[in-house]
Amino acid sequence: MTDTGNELSVHEVKSRILQNINDMPEIDRQRLPSILFDNQSEAENKKLLSIIIAVLPEPNLRKLWAQLEDWHTFRLTEMRGHPRRPSFISAECLTKGILFSEFIKDISNGGVFIQTDGNFFIGQQISLTFSLPHTKKDIAVSGEVARIDSDGIGVKFNEPLNLL
Repeated sequence: MTDTGNELSVHEVKSRILQNINDMPEIDRQRLPSILFDNQSEAENKKLLSIIIAVLPEPNLRKLWAQLEDWHTFRLTEMRGHPRRPSFISAECLTKGILFSEFIKDISNGGVFIQTDGNFFIGQQISLTFSLPHTKKDIAVSGEVARIDSDGIGVKFNEPLNLL
C-alpha cells in the first residue's frame, strides 16, 4: 500500500477500515474478531470490534487501516487469475441499449475497472470498445459487472484476452 492515509480524516479512516472488513470473504471476517478477542460469540465479537474502532486513537486507526489495506490488496491479487496494470484509457461502454464513455482505471487480461458513477448491478452485461496506448487497433470485448464500489465497477471479461 502506498498511501498511509495521513491526508484522510479520522472519520474517513474508520470508514475505510469498516469497508475493508466488509470486503473480506466471510471466513476471514469471522476469524478477525477471534484474533482480537477470545471466547466471545460472533455477535459479541462484531460489537467489540465496532467499539474498538470507534475508540482507537488516531495513530492506531491509521496503522490498522494500512494493515487492512495491505491485506485487502494481497487477497485481491491472490484471488485474481490475471495481474492488473494501472491505466487511464477511454472506453465506449454499451449496456441495456445505452452507449456512454468512461475511463478504465486498471486492466488485465481478465477484466477492467471502470471509473463511473452510473447505476449498475452485479451480473449486468456490458460491452466495451477501447484501444491500448501501444496499439492502434480497437478492442471490442464483452463481460459482466463483477464488483461495484464507490469509484466504479469491476468488469470480468466473458473470455480472457491476451492484452498484456
